[in-house]
Amino acid sequence: MGQPGADQFTNPHLIACEVFRDEFEAVAPPGLARTYLAQGLHRTPGKMPAAIQEVVDKLPTDVGLVILGYGLCSNGIVGVTANHAPIVAPKVHDCIALLLGSRERYEAEVSACPGTYYITAGWAKYGKTSLTAYKEEYLPKYGEEDARYIAEECLKHYTRVALINHGTGDMAVGRAHAEEFAETFGMTCVEIPGSLDYLRRLVQGPWDDTDFLVLQPGTSVSAEPFMALHSVSLP
Repeated sequence: MGQPGADQFTNPHLIACEVFRDEFEAVAPPGLARTYLAQGLHRTPGKMPAAIQEVVDKLPTDVGLVILGYGLCSNGIVGVTANHAPIVAPKVHDCIALLLGSRERYEAEVSACPGTYYITAGWAKYGKTSLTAYKEEYLPKYGEEDARYIAEECLKHYTRVALINHGTGDMAVGRAHAEEFAETFGMTCVEIPGSLDYLRRLVQGPWDDTDFLVLQPGTSVSAEPFMALHSVSLP
């Protein structure tokens, strides 16, 4: 028997971070229902499992498969439990690997140019970056001097902003955001090609044991399957 794919399950449902919206819309097969959750959950990963579980628990009983559009994300999916339907998730520590198409590509990028802050057009449009936090949170609350100090402390290990281009989404918004980000904090700005391959395999299959975690009903996500993965040191 070959590796399973989404076409073997009835009424699959995707639960994903909203910053992936444009990319998933580009690769989602017909009939795939989708729920997008706010990217802000990543800033409080302790709240992520409960938020994801709430969606899982409310899915109709005829849903035959749940697809998680999340990496391990600082243990943000640990504890999520498959109820009546299996759950499939990508085996990645960081969602940037999903956006670049593979863990290997991500590790190569980080090794070649450490200190890179990766964003997409979706991050600029639907989510928050450090530039967004600086402008919308720190400045109004603390004023220019303290706001800049906080932002620059958070970014002190970064020297480059890389906009990942998948050929989808509002790239004009993404480019403007990346350029402003780099100019505001004295970084270089580059645009690199993304890949939809990993996301496409996530929503369509097949799901091999190397790149995907498949949970049967009654089991929960644990960090253990992710621990054996090669990882890189992030700034």
